[in-house]
Amino acid sequence: MSIWGRRRSEPVAPSGRTKATDGFGTVRLFAAFFVIIDHAAPLTKSGGSILPTRFGVDLGAVTVSAFMAMSGYLVIRSWERDPHLWRFAVRRALRIMPGLVVVVCLSAFVLGPVLTTLTTSAYFDHPVTWSYVYDNVRVFPQQYVLPGVFTGNPYPNAVNGSLWSLPVEVLGYALIAVFGLVGAFRRRWVVLVAAFALAVVFQRLLTGQLVLPKVLLMVPTVPLVQYLAVYCVGTLAYLYRDKIRYSWWGVLVCVGVEYVMHASAMTEVTRLVTVPYVVLAIGTLLPRRLWLPPSVTMASYGVYLYGFPTEQFVVHAGAGSKWLVALLSVPIAFALGMLSWHLVESPAMKLRKVLLRRPERDRPAAPPPPPAEEPVAAGSAAPR
Repeated sequence: MSIWGRRRSEPVAPSGRTKATDGFGTVRLFAAFFVIIDHAAPLTKSGGSILPTRFGVDLGAVTVSAFMAMSGYLVIRSWERDPHLWRFAVRRALRIMPGLVVVVCLSAFVLGPVLTTLTTSAYFDHPVTWSYVYDNVRVFPQQYVLPGVFTGNPYPNAVNGSLWSLPVEVLGYALIAVFGLVGAFRRRWVVLVAAFALAVVFQRLLTGQLVLPKVLLMVPTVPLVQYLAVYCVGTLAYLYRDKIRYSWWGVLVCVGVEYVMHASAMTEVTRLVTVPYVVLAIGTLLPRRLWLPPSVTMASYGVYLYGFPTEQFVVHAGAGSKWLVALLSVPIAFALGMLSWHLVESPAMKLRKVLLRRPERDRPAAPPPPPAEEPVAAGSAAPR
């Protein structure tokens, strides 16, 4: 069973009211669950990953790569459909900002006052309380600490470490816009050169052949280069969709490569290709009967936003086993993600009709339905 890169049906509208038309939403949602499961290990001081170390796989990091690949594959269609910088930026902002603002405010003004070891007045007088809101809503830089919150947890102080990957996602959006403005999508080789250059820089950073500042653009340098390379690979997968063949045999080959390379220092480099292929193949080839409706899968961003603080709260409440923390946190985060989508994100996205209203002469005669564009729906804990 195999297909060429072009998908067999039209993309789903992001309203969540239509039926699923591909498997990517389902893949995103379960990938978000996997990140929560993987976080349970470091948050209980039970290792760096939920998987045994002999596997040589950081499930959280692999899942972030999967999300970046899907984002690069899907978000390019937003630009391709309407190559206008302002409208592109508004669409992207309306997709990620409302949910982010709400989770940050709930953390600072509800969770924090309840759990802090400080008095209420001392908590609200502390400048870190207000910088948590200001910095995280700006996206650059990220702040993970609220005064006196989760100080006794095995992974102390961090309220929402997953937010570190949002700046990388935003930079991915910027990369799409730059490519679009310079006409790179009409010259696919430009994106191919950019992806190759990022891969070379990443390999040199891993082997110590290149030394750069530890932080670039307010993001840790190594994961920044790594995930932007993956983002470019996802974009390339869309641009070369007429040539790339997805099959379950190809997935097995990628898994085999991972097995052979897992003990090598080069395994992170090979994952720049194998992970995007696997996740895009699964999203493309997943049987229709396994597709979940958008009204469910669009909760993946909310699951990402609420997963880390949910796990920290569960640990704070007394859960010590990594498996118990994962078992309790996944359904709670899913419920919060559903509320975030239906009460915050989906209503906010309707503002596009007001903010992006164009004169009749500027509208395309028969625009295709918009794809279910998602920001990165999960992220590993802040790099350690």
